[in-house]
Amino acid sequence: MRRSGGLSLAVLLLCSSASSAVADDLAQYRGWVEAMKASERGPFSRVRWFCNDGTTQDPKPYGCAEHGGGSQHGEWNPQTRKLREQGFKIANILAGLDMQAFSAEPDFADSFGQILVEKYLVGADDGWILRRAMFYRGAIQEEGERKAAESLFKALLAQDYWLAGGFPALRTGAKVLPHGRDTQSIAIVRHDSAFLSQQDPAFKPLRSKIHGAPDASDAQRVRDYARSRAPQKLVPAYEELAHEIDRVYQPGSLEASLRERASVYDQGPWLQEVLLRAADELAAAPDPTRLLDISGRLMVELRQALPQIKSPQVRLQVLDLGLRTEQDHFRAAAELRQGLADRSRQELLSMLFSAADAAYGAGLLNARLHRELMTFEAAAGQPEMTLGEYRTMLAYLAHPPSWALQALRMHFQAPMDRLSKLEPKAQLFIQDQLRSSPLLFYSDVLETLLQDASQLAGIRHSLFGEEITHGFSALNPGLSRGQLHTSLTEIEPEDIDAKGIYLLPETIAELPPVAGILTAGEGNPLSHIQLLARNLGIPNVVVAHSLIARLRPYDQRQAVLAVSPGGLVELADWDTHWERYFADSQQQDVVIRPDLEKLDLSFRTPVSLLKLRAADSGRIVGPKSAKLGELKTLYPDAVAHGVALPFGLFYEHALLRPYPGEPTLTVYDWMKAGYRRLAALDPDSAEQKQRTETFRAELYDTIAATPITPALRAALRFGLASVFAPGDIPGLYIRSDTNVEDLPGFTGAGLNLTLPNVVGFESLLEGIKRVWASPFTARAFAWRQSLMPEPEHVYTSVLLLQSVAVDVSGVMVTRDIDTGDATILSIAVNEGPGGAVDGQAAESLRVPLDGSAVRVLSTAPAPTRRAMLPEGGVHNVPTSGRDALLTEAELAQLRDFARNLPQSFPSIVNAAGEPAPADVEFGFENGQLRLFQIRPFLDSATARGSDYLLRMDAALAEVDDRIVDLAGAPRK
Repeated sequence: MRRSGGLSLAVLLLCSSASSAVADDLAQYRGWVEAMKASERGPFSRVRWFCNDGTTQDPKPYGCAEHGGGSQHGEWNPQTRKLREQGFKIANILAGLDMQAFSAEPDFADSFGQILVEKYLVGADDGWILRRAMFYRGAIQEEGERKAAESLFKALLAQDYWLAGGFPALRTGAKVLPHGRDTQSIAIVRHDSAFLSQQDPAFKPLRSKIHGAPDASDAQRVRDYARSRAPQKLVPAYEELAHEIDRVYQPGSLEASLRERASVYDQGPWLQEVLLRAADELAAAPDPTRLLDISGRLMVELRQALPQIKSPQVRLQVLDLGLRTEQDHFRAAAELRQGLADRSRQELLSMLFSAADAAYGAGLLNARLHRELMTFEAAAGQPEMTLGEYRTMLAYLAHPPSWALQALRMHFQAPMDRLSKLEPKAQLFIQDQLRSSPLLFYSDVLETLLQDASQLAGIRHSLFGEEITHGFSALNPGLSRGQLHTSLTEIEPEDIDAKGIYLLPETIAELPPVAGILTAGEGNPLSHIQLLARNLGIPNVVVAHSLIARLRPYDQRQAVLAVSPGGLVELADWDTHWERYFADSQQQDVVIRPDLEKLDLSFRTPVSLLKLRAADSGRIVGPKSAKLGELKTLYPDAVAHGVALPFGLFYEHALLRPYPGEPTLTVYDWMKAGYRRLAALDPDSAEQKQRTETFRAELYDTIAATPITPALRAALRFGLASVFAPGDIPGLYIRSDTNVEDLPGFTGAGLNLTLPNVVGFESLLEGIKRVWASPFTARAFAWRQSLMPEPEHVYTSVLLLQSVAVDVSGVMVTRDIDTGDATILSIAVNEGPGGAVDGQAAESLRVPLDGSAVRVLSTAPAPTRRAMLPEGGVHNVPTSGRDALLTEAELAQLRDFARNLPQSFPSIVNAAGEPAPADVEFGFENGQLRLFQIRPFLDSATARGSDYLLRMDAALAEVDDRIVDLAGAPRK
């Protein structure tokens, strides 16, 4: 029976059994949830008093009077308790909690997130598990929940974290959870309209309008609908919704709220000044454009005021003023939305910056990103600019929606993922928050301006024959065909078809080969998978959320994805007219041909990095070890100590040993014969696919089971002793380093195994075997083997590199990867080791070599980072929440390194022998540069030279020098 990935059959059966058990449990849990929806008591068994002395009492008047006080609410039933024990924090009751202790719990962030997601589900899904229990008297005490939420926010506001890295979650919580004064009108409108559309399907068109393009007249529309079409039993609910809409658009009350608050803040004259100035401006500003501007700036000032206030109670009051101000911003935006097409470009840009202010005030942008956006404000106020400048500015101003998405994902993705196992609608929580935020109007204005810029430049994307001007953002050029998959559901890697074009929530680190990639989340453009896709000419496009629904009808269609070097995108049905374009590109762009004449398999002694040079790459070791050895001679303090195990050791111990069960046949001879048999099969047949996987799995298992001989032990001890003191071997990274990666035409980034921070000699031996086998995992094999005419010539060396506990780490490419400008560095970093290579959201920068201003493309909203464990391995710990990860001094070191590299390091070239940019993995430890790898950064020559793709770009006129009149109206 075939085995896979080195696991025994017993282990596979155990894993399969465990997976099946988990699926059975989830099915049962979902059944419990459905039962709760239908039950009069929902998730509760009965109502009880929960007293402050720890006792519970029967539901009678003043049940806790003799027990130190307490609260009355529903008691969880056994199913609810079981679900909570399994991490599903449902049926949350805040009343009676000690908020200081609760907010200090290690898993508080997850609990808080699940509380908010559940609150969304209750509003969006007809009460969810409280569908009938909302009428179960005493189960939930609204007044007690409000008071408890107020106490919770005061506890959080006493901690600096919630005013910095945790502010997006805090602000979202204050918007979602009722507390004190009612600041929830916008959220209530969205939830009530969603609820009514579930009860009354005929209301759905009006509900869509209220969610997508709200304005003050919606209240009258709701009243008209209630009178003419609504079921009689729902008329009171429609009247309540109309009243709530009126509250959202009621003018004038914000001014009074500001003056009222200012009158009591006599201990903070600076805060009084902020509030009174805004109140005076509001009194003189009936124009919605002025209201948009004033409310946006006030939201900025209120957020910035919070750290200066000492009292948690006053902080909460100011936070609530921000929520109240957001309602007026929302009202102004609704009035302005209808006339956007008649505004000048300058007016629209001004509105965009006002909405960006509000988005920062609402916690959707951090301070650094907000400052970056505002660097364009002065230029946008000029009377004119070139079209190139206009397009560059708008391209940057298009980032905030994705920034906000990443910020909310940092806090809510895990809670959403958890609860979506019980209720799929939980995945809509973030989307709901964004659509009820200032970014709804921001996106409307941005869309008008992007359409204008595309019209001026002649940009035309194509979506199955429909011409569109925006919504696609090209990452990698290429031309591919395959079956289109648009479900956006979680896909197991083994279920992905190499000939498919996939719409993914984000580019995943372990993605197997695919024909084309559409991503709903951009991720990190310098991750291993992005570098590999770019190298192989796999088209990759970021798809705006507004286009995703329009893609779904084409699911499972045979399609063509064409992405030009200039950034034009065409997604079309496959038909015969495409055949000649694909026939023209049948010549394989990337062919892996290691230099076998250079290869020296007779060298079988571990070697120190100090003795290796770049010329040894492909000779005795792979490029990681050889080029890092070269760097160690140039930058001895920046490169850690290390030992390389050459190709010869792998060849001797893994390939020249007898094939199991056949002492006269070596593993190498068996492998070579296996490849020849596969080559004789029809490459597109099911038999070839099945036999290839059987062979690959056996090859992996055979190499992973290489015996640890006394000679291998002695060789490793000798090599380690040459670099490290006996008995004092540090934690080591075990890195695969083959002869078929980082070649002039093929990067191979991230295909093979790296084991982090391995401690102990026996663990090293076992790790080496796994790394030797890693080029033969299903994913690495699939990406590489079709590109190799002689696939048996894959040899693995191993780099044992001393672990370095870096504070930040990432990737640097010595050019602007978007424009090709060699005077600008492209950098992506995260906190801790292993940053930016696995596709995680990273701090992404464009850093001019001349020391001029850095352009921030994104910050790193990751909730955790890796940290070294003394006993070996790594674990995840919370990140610092800093807006900026690299200091000015660290950026200066990277600039110096990049400037000096061409003069000191051997030439880095592509397959044509032309100079190529360097792709450098680096880190900083206590502010000092550490270097981990250097390779060529490679584009696909076929994608860049495709006749069809170049013809797409020919439609782009050379218009960047044309002058754009900012006082003029956008093109329609």
